[in-house]
Amino acid sequence: MRIAVWHNLHSGGASRALQYHIQGLVAKGHEVEVWANNPDAEGFMNLPSSVKLHKVVLSQTKEQPSLKERIGSLFFEKDTNMQEMIEHCQKCASEIKDGSFDVLFAHSCYLYAAPFIGRYLDIPKVLYLHEPNRYLYEAMPKQVWAAPEEILSKISPKFWLYLFSDLWRTHKLRVYVREERTNFQSFDKVLVNSYFSMESCKRAYGLNTEVCYLGIDTSMFKPVDSKSEQPYVIGLGGFMKHKNQELAIRAIAEIKGLRPKLLWVGNLVDEAHYEEMVILANSLNVELEFKRMVSDEHLVALLSGAICMIYSSNLEPFGFAPLEANACGTPVVGIAEGGVRETIIHGKNGFLANPNPVEIANYIQQLTENQELREQMIKFAIENVQQKWTLDQCTERINNTIQSAVL
Repeated sequence: MRIAVWHNLHSGGASRALQYHIQGLVAKGHEVEVWANNPDAEGFMNLPSSVKLHKVVLSQTKEQPSLKERIGSLFFEKDTNMQEMIEHCQKCASEIKDGSFDVLFAHSCYLYAAPFIGRYLDIPKVLYLHEPNRYLYEAMPKQVWAAPEEILSKISPKFWLYLFSDLWRTHKLRVYVREERTNFQSFDKVLVNSYFSMESCKRAYGLNTEVCYLGIDTSMFKPVDSKSEQPYVIGLGGFMKHKNQELAIRAIAEIKGLRPKLLWVGNLVDEAHYEEMVILANSLNVELEFKRMVSDEHLVALLSGAICMIYSSNLEPFGFAPLEANACGTPVVGIAEGGVRETIIHGKNGFLANPNPVEIANYIQQLTENQELREQMIKFAIENVQQKWTLDQCTERINNTIQSAVL
């Protein structure tokens, strides 16, 4: 088959998933071409040389909206950024039509979740949706639809300024909800990475999806000899608030006796959040180190040398990190929520905990002090990944699903 791929992803787990999908589809003999603003996620994705990349520039304005645009939002009109995304997708669709492709395989848009590209093509269309636009459907940490906590006097000019601003903001978000659901419905098949994500999509859109599990590159993620003078617990992912580094820091602070270092590895970073966490770690006598943009080889060594991985992310839809750690022979202490409950088996390849620092600390200490338990978990973790979570299995799942959409 000739497969056209579209995405709007930056570096991270979602783009790694797309890389694996493309590599697998090429290995199956399919011709693949990619359309995106950053086709290889700015060099993060290592794609086969046979894959043709089409860079279609997406111009997103960061300026404050004009009064005209704010008034337009009151009538549920699309804002400038959304119009620019639509134009980008229309241009991509026009080029894809000229290529006589058999199927569109789209991944998520980090700006709008379910992308617009499906609206403009008549060929079979499959979307791999990593998660809905969580900002619209979850409290992060507050719900965007909540009324203000402070009730202003109606005779105050501030009240009327706030009212107009709030009307513009909420109407704009309602347009986002409308458009995202329409985008979702434009695809023939929508795939998700876990049963948790399937439920999230059902809550957000009221529509069905199909679980198509991801896999891990066990040729890269495998145990290696890695020694460290100082014991450490590793966290993996962007240094962002939703990754919940605060819980990880507070858990390390609860460990009695010699505390391991908390080593966090990621690409993206919210500088303000990072500075806040450094202050918190110092106040609790926790050593925090952040390594950014490490190579795959270095990441494998860091995973292999850790006591365990602490996985504190809020409602992570799937989470590559726990499986990557397991593949390197590292147990995981994760929060019992989101997709991690589908990959970590409590007491076997790690522990699932409440978001309670003391409970998490106790599990980390068990892995530190009980070497026999840790060795059992290491053995099970490696075998479990090799039996259930390999790239070959991932490729078979995605290949079969895409072929079924074309037939």
